[in-house]
Amino acid sequence: MIIRAMGLGFLIWLAIVAAFRFAGSVILPPEEMGRMISFVLTPPVMWAIAYAALKLLKEARGDEAEAAVGLALPGLFLGAFVTHEFPRVFPNMDPTMDGAFGGIIMFGFASVLFLGLCLTKLAPQDERV
Repeated sequence: MIIRAMGLGFLIWLAIVAAFRFAGSVILPPEEMGRMISFVLTPPVMWAIAYAALKLLKEARGDEAEAAVGLALPGLFLGAFVTHEFPRVFPNMDPTMDGAFGGIIMFGFASVLFLGLCLTKLAPQDERV
């Protein structure tokens, strides 16, 4: 299941990068208010995408967190690389937006991890401290 989740996570990351490549200045505008709106909207959008992806994967009860790790891992690794190579990958965006892009991509995939943890249903014997 983890390999399928990572494959789907790669496709999600690829779709996000393509969206920024073709509409980056709309998604992450240079003015402060626009960036703040993007940061506020990132978790709910990523939660919806991740929830749909987890349902598509049909993970077993209790494996939601593991599947979420598989979804988020490609985006976390490749997001760091894209942030480093920002001017080459996104020539249509202001090069000074690399930090904001890095923050938003990490925030989005951390939201996926959080959702996976929140959705995980533990067996009663697993809830001991």
